[in-house]
Amino acid sequence: MSLSGVIPPLVTPLTEEEELDEDALRWHVNYLIKEGVHGVFCLGSTGEFPYLSEEERSRVAEVVVDEAGGRVPVIVGVSHHSCRVAAKLARRAERIGADALIAIIPSYFPVTDDMAYEYYVRLAEATSLPLLIYNFPAVTNFDIKPETVAKLAEVENIVGIKDTVTDPQHTMRVLELVPEDFAVFPGSELTMQASMEAGAKGMIFGTSNIDPKPAIRIYEAYKSGDLEKARTLLPDATKLLQLLTLAPTEYLPAIIKNAMKLTGKPINPTVRKPLPNLSSQQIEKLKETLKKLSLLKEGE
Repeated sequence: MSLSGVIPPLVTPLTEEEELDEDALRWHVNYLIKEGVHGVFCLGSTGEFPYLSEEERSRVAEVVVDEAGGRVPVIVGVSHHSCRVAAKLARRAERIGADALIAIIPSYFPVTDDMAYEYYVRLAEATSLPLLIYNFPAVTNFDIKPETVAKLAEVENIVGIKDTVTDPQHTMRVLELVPEDFAVFPGSELTMQASMEAGAKGMIFGTSNIDPKPAIRIYEAYKSGDLEKARTLLPDATKLLQLLTLAPTEYLPAIIKNAMKLTGKPINPTVRKPLPNLSSQQIEKLKETLKKLSLLKEGE
C-alpha cells in the first residue's frame, strides 16, 4: 500500500466529562473524507494519545477504521515509551483493521539514535503492517538523525516518516538519503514548500482538522507538476499556521478543538487533563485570528 496526499492527524473528541465522544469522532472522519483527504491518522499528538488509556486508544482506532470503511487508508498511532507496549498496541491495531501504523518515542530518559533504531525495528517485527517513523523534537526533545532514518528505511515494512520539524534541512536530508518510494511527510506548514518540492509524498498537518481544503489544493498542484500554481497557493495553505502561534505547544489540541468548534463543527473543545484549555482571553484572540483568516464571520 502506498501512502500519499493529505492525511490529517485526527483530534480525539471528548465530552465535557472527558469521555470519548464517538458520535463526534464519526462525524469528523466523514467530514474529512467528504472534503477529499487521502487518509486519516488517529492517536497522534493532536489526538492526545499519551493521555488515553490502552482501552480508549483501541476504541478510537475501532471507531475510525469502522467509519472510514475502506474509503481512505487509516493510520493508527501506537506510540509508547516501551517497545513491549508499543508492539502490543501495534498487534491490536492490526487486528482492528488498521492499514498502517505510526509511532513516536515519548521520552522520559533521554533517547539516543541507537534507542530509536531498536524501538522501530522491534515495532516493525511485531506486525506485518507498514510502519511510519514519527519525528517531533519539540515534544520529545529528540531529533532522529536522517542517517538513522535511512538505516531504518532498509527494514522492509518501515515505509515512511512524519517529520515535524521547523528546519527544512532535516527533511531535505532525509529525502536525499532514503529510497524514492519511502514516504516522507512534512508535519509542519513551515517546511511544506521545501519538502514538497524535494519529493515529499504529502503532508500531515494538525490544522487540516479545521479546514483540509488548502492543503488538498496545494498537494494536487504539486502532484500535477504545476509548481507555479503550487507557489501561488502557499499563502492560503500556510495561513492556518497562524493559529498555532497563539499559545505554547502544550495548547495544540485545545487550539485546534476550539477553532473547530468556532468554525461550526459539532465538537466539544474539552481536552484531557493535565492538558490546558484556552482561557477566555485566548479564545478571543483565536476568534480574531479566525476572522482575519476569513474562517469566521463578524459577529460570530
